Amino acid sequence: MDTNHRGGPPGFLRILSHSPSSLTLIYPEYSGNRLYQTLGNLITTPLAGLLIPDFTTGDALYLTGRAEILIGAAASALLPRTSLAVKLTVDALRFVQRGLAFRAEAGEPSPYNPPVRLLADEAMHHVPVAEKAVHAQLLEMTALAPSIARFRFRLEEGRGWRPGQFVALDFAEELDAGYSHMRDDDPGSLNDDFIRTFTVSSVPGTGSSASDGAKERDFEITIRKVGKVTEHLFRCGRSRNGSISNGISIPVRGFGGEFFVKQEESVDGNRKGKSVFVAAGVGITPLLAQASSLDLDELEVLWTIRSEDLGLVSDTIERVKGLGKCVTLFITGTNNESSKNEAEVIVDAGVQVLRRRIEKSDLLGDEGGEDKMWYLCTGLAFRKTLLGWLGGRTVVYEDFNY
Repeated sequence: MDTNHRGGPPGFLRILSHSPSSLTLIYPEYSGNRLYQTLGNLITTPLAGLLIPDFTTGDALYLTGRAEILIGAAASALLPRTSLAVKLTVDALRFVQRGLAFRAEAGEPSPYNPPVRLLADEAMHHVPVAEKAVHAQLLEMTALAPSIARFRFRLEEGRGWRPGQFVALDFAEELDAGYSHMRDDDPGSLNDDFIRTFTVSSVPGTGSSASDGAKERDFEITIRKVGKVTEHLFRCGRSRNGSISNGISIPVRGFGGEFFVKQEESVDGNRKGKSVFVAAGVGITPLLAQASSLDLDELEVLWTIRSEDLGLVSDTIERVKGLGKCVTLFITGTNNESSKNEAEVIVDAGVQVLRRRIEKSDLLGDEGGEDKMWYLCTGLAFRKTLLGWLGGRTVVYEDFNY
């Protein structure tokens, strides 16, 4: 018997399949004490039982079944970016209300909690794998705001991608320090594969390699400094703001994603309704590479931004000609002299500026917005609010949680 704890943040245990008569679960095998006692026991005797407690209510779910260990491609086919996983085919289960003899309140999550891995069929940002390994060299960094910058990369050889897609970059060569049982100085790195996806914010065919036709060598990403990988990029770029000689070279896993703004026409040739793009901060990036190919007269952009990030707005309006007239900007935060000057420049470009948070009436107005196509690129909490406001309407959204 092995009673080692197998846990993680809410959602780490995924339902692979279910029906009235069957249930299959799967979870990634995270970094432990490197003894692999649980896996060894499951190989010799593939019978397993799970206890899933709810400490706040005292309820408990008991599961028993047969376990299967998945390694390498077999694991990543079901749980992308996972090389080791356990699949449990449930034979029996029992839910016991108030089965625990105590109650508890949630405390601070452990810094060693690994990230949740989504199933292949539910991951909006399933990382593609390029047929041939190719690297991208960092050429340039342009600071746009205190924590936002644009980075330009050049691929070893051309690759085809569509405006609105993302690039998956593998930073393991730069940041992976190898195996460690515990790492108090950086606990979150233990189960980090250092693969990140960033929306490509440049338009294909506008770089120095435009002559390559459909296959582009240069691409840009516009990102906020929020974690280990982005902090590393900012460190590399900050050494020389502008052109970077001998910049880092990052393996590219591929390009992917399907977040495209569509402007469909009805049978009589008229638009079915305007497309509305709602963005928060750097959530504007999926639109940057697409805007030049859209009918801006049929596009509305509702963009929330912090006052310290107005440099991103100024840069966007300057680079995407004509976009300003489509934008309603909601500015939050301190209204200092610098933000006032930035706001004046933005207003001159035709942007409608409101110094407050966005409200439901800003989206729906008097008409209700039923005939519009809604595109959202925001954080999870804000997106949940927006989806509540837009209930029953056609909504497509991009996820920040990748």
